[in-house]
Amino acid sequence: MTAGKRSLGLARGWLIGLLLVALLADFLANDRPLVARLDGELRFPVAHAYGEALGLTEPYAPTVRNWYRAAPDWALWPPVPYAAGATDLRNAGYRGPFSRQDTAPRARHYLGTDRLGRDVLAGLIVGTRVAVFVGLGSVLLALLLGVPLGGTAGFFGNRGLRGSRARWWGWGVGLPLGLAYGLVSLVPFFGYGGAARWGIVLAAGVAAGAGLHALLRLFPPLRRSAALPVDTLVLQGIELFVSVPGLVLLIALVTLIDRPSLWTVVAIIGVLRWPAVARFLRAELLRVRSLPYIDAARVAGVGPWRTLFRHALPNAWGPLLVLSSFGLGSAILLEAALSFLGVGIPADQVTWGSLLRQSREQPGAWWLAVFPGLLLTLTVLAANVLGERKRG
Repeated sequence: MTAGKRSLGLARGWLIGLLLVALLADFLANDRPLVARLDGELRFPVAHAYGEALGLTEPYAPTVRNWYRAAPDWALWPPVPYAAGATDLRNAGYRGPFSRQDTAPRARHYLGTDRLGRDVLAGLIVGTRVAVFVGLGSVLLALLLGVPLGGTAGFFGNRGLRGSRARWWGWGVGLPLGLAYGLVSLVPFFGYGGAARWGIVLAAGVAAGAGLHALLRLFPPLRRSAALPVDTLVLQGIELFVSVPGLVLLIALVTLIDRPSLWTVVAIIGVLRWPAVARFLRAELLRVRSLPYIDAARVAGVGPWRTLFRHALPNAWGPLLVLSSFGLGSAILLEAALSFLGVGIPADQVTWGSLLRQSREQPGAWWLAVFPGLLLTLTVLAANVLGERKRG
């Protein structure tokens, strides 16, 4: 096996391992047992919590708040019997991995504790879930935004996408105004939150765009066909985004939000990353659209949209995967930077960056810098190696 194949295999193995840790985080680090028998009743506390969250199961009765004090008949604990945010005051004050610890009857804090006695290894495991969620979520969002914009700009250019003037003006003006109206006026009026809030905003935008389009079609001059300069519009949008440094814009946006969350961070990073995807895909499709098989599809009478999705875009997926690999590492770095600075991420959320921030407060606690920094370095390195090998 060559060195290149070995490094590619290690990178894939590392990223797959992180994904598994993120999916199984609650089963790897938790202050509740995986299986326990309490007063003759067999319980599965960790798995049962998922059922309660999904509304599939009822809470156990009686409810156990502290399983160590409950003294079950027997219990099978996770490999790390500590929750990420739970404090162990007997081992507070930055206990190192090799320091004396008062943990009986629990296991040691294998990677030490922080100022409040929170287990570092449990924090790293939960922080892996945050890193994977932010990395994959922001990359998917960047693809959802960048692929349609970059694809249409590169394939159609400024003259290939035609339609009535009423359509362009109706949707181009009505959709943004409807989205703004739904966000500012309708959501506070109805008081919805979560997914329902964004459903109302989207419905208001679509209704405004369709309504204005139908209204403008009443004027005969606006029914005439016209080309939409989609390439120019997309390029102007890319220039607008890349003119401001990404980290500066990210910090400015998250500080404007009253209650930031991980979803907010994912959305902002994804929006900041779409210009790279759109610009790369545009350049790739400018090359692909002049290839002979695209001309053959046009001569055969295949529609432009079918040609784009069935013939042109599949030939650009390989380079897009390379770009996504680099984007994954960049997104994880941005999230760690936000956590390190203490902005954007909820204060009670344990992440790799928040552990690094504590090492700045206590430079002598070397384990708070070494272990999160090592995970962050290896993850970004694995993502970059995967992208480099795919590109080669």
